[in-house]
Amino acid sequence: MNRVALVALTLVLATSACGDASEPAAPAMPEITATSPSLTPPLRAPDGTEATLQYVFDGDSIEVEVDGRTEEVRLIGINAPEGDECFGDEAREALIGLLGEGDLVLVAGSDDDTDRYGRLLRYVYVDGDNINERTLTGGNAVALQSGHDYDSAFIEIGDLAASAGYGMWGADVCGPPAPAGATIAEVLSNPPGPDDEVLDREYVTIANEGQARLDLAGWTLRDESSQNRYAFGDVRLERGDHVTVRTGCGHDSGDTVFWCADRSVWSNGGDTAILQDRHGNVVDRWMYTDGS
Repeated sequence: MNRVALVALTLVLATSACGDASEPAAPAMPEITATSPSLTPPLRAPDGTEATLQYVFDGDSIEVEVDGRTEEVRLIGINAPEGDECFGDEAREALIGLLGEGDLVLVAGSDDDTDRYGRLLRYVYVDGDNINERTLTGGNAVALQSGHDYDSAFIEIGDLAASAGYGMWGADVCGPPAPAGATIAEVLSNPPGPDDEVLDREYVTIANEGQARLDLAGWTLRDESSQNRYAFGDVRLERGDHVTVRTGCGHDSGDTVFWCADRSVWSNGGDTAILQDRHGNVVDRWMYTDGS
């Protein structure tokens, strides 16, 4: 399965006439331009329900007052790090900054009205800006491939932020960067057979393409959701070695470890495999938009 091609956009470097010429300019935040991902339907200024912000739980969920009642809202199409994860606090603070003083417009998607926890699923707008989108633009969340109204645009916007190393995608946002070389080499998300009956055939392979030995103890392999996390034990990869993480149960060996999940982890319709080091820094990711 080949990686999704990265969006070919130019990143403009912000410069200052009075700045120190010896200091590298910081990259500007990505903006929506004529060459940006096609946003269909448009993300600007739709009709919706007015609401007032009450509280920000984390980088993708809030509490609002709407029509005289209090509701929890989950932003559609994104998943920010949890509060106890790398970049969780920063994602929450970023959302607080984007939401501003509290006057919001909530817009329902064309699919489910609520999630399994009873939270309203909504696009959130402030002054005509889609805050779900802006969260992705800043690298403060992963784009969820859930088939919502702006699915394709969100995936491309999130991919741009990740490839630029913004927000949660920075190599050292939660500690020293990992040694070079750890790579997600392959994802097999849809092996032949019923998904939950062939868990040992569903896998992700991690390779060491660097020069030094890699110690993966304490590293994490996860999908784009908040539920699926695999923590590596005593796994070391010499130069050129690889290890395969199989979803099902079995006996670990030198080049194979087992997640022992009770259901399929990798979505057939599209998902993102994310490899994080012991500090929580994202080391590599593999995004696919259909089963592999």
